[in-house]
Amino acid sequence: MPDAWTPALLAVVGACVFLYGFSKTAMPVAGVLAGPLLAAALGATVASGLMIPLLLLGDLFALGYYRQHADWALIRRLVPGVLLGIAITAALFGFLPASTLGRIIGVLILASVGLEVWRRWGERHHPGHELEPMRSRVGVLFFGSLAGMTTMAANAGGTAMTLYLVKMRVSMLAFMGTSAWFFLILNLIKVPVVGGLGFITPETLVADLWLSPLIVAGALVGVAAFRRMNERVFTNVALGLSALAATWLIVHG
Repeated sequence: MPDAWTPALLAVVGACVFLYGFSKTAMPVAGVLAGPLLAAALGATVASGLMIPLLLLGDLFALGYYRQHADWALIRRLVPGVLLGIAITAALFGFLPASTLGRIIGVLILASVGLEVWRRWGERHHPGHELEPMRSRVGVLFFGSLAGMTTMAANAGGTAMTLYLVKMRVSMLAFMGTSAWFFLILNLIKVPVVGGLGFITPETLVADLWLSPLIVAGALVGVAAFRRMNERVFTNVALGLSALAATWLIVHG
């Protein structure tokens, strides 16, 4: 934990926590933008230990609003790829620095966003041609692996999950419900890992208590924003934020 909480540091950390709360109930990929800022402000290990309990709190809020809309078939199909991605990333850590892995992941995400935008452009210019859900097992395995890799290497699993759900053509509510359960499970899995590494400490838990109102406020604002979005706006914003997160990874690693 920092030696002193300066006003500037508090402002940055508070804004990031609020954005994480917003992402839980409005747009999952929005939280990816807070990750690099929080890591830069506190250090990657402190940020990880600080955020896991707060993210779980945000997950509970998301479940309170969207749990009944989850598509469990989509989650089950994603699990093998996620486990594969985590294993691949763990192995690559022995050969490549985290920044290089982050850049590779950023390129893969940006390419996936570009292909999806191209497909949607084709749909608009060929009205009789409707986009169908992704049926390729290889495609599902790819996005599952990408989600596992981004979670391990860049704490940006929301980006890959967003692209997966966009390609599966789910409704906005199914998108949020599926994401809520997926990230709750993922964050619960992280607890013993992060705790075992000593990243969760009495100091981080005290800070979590002080910061918890901000993640609650972000979640409530997210609910209000979500109710005002239509399907096209929701998808376009999701793809735009995914591209922004991918660009950040390419530039900063």
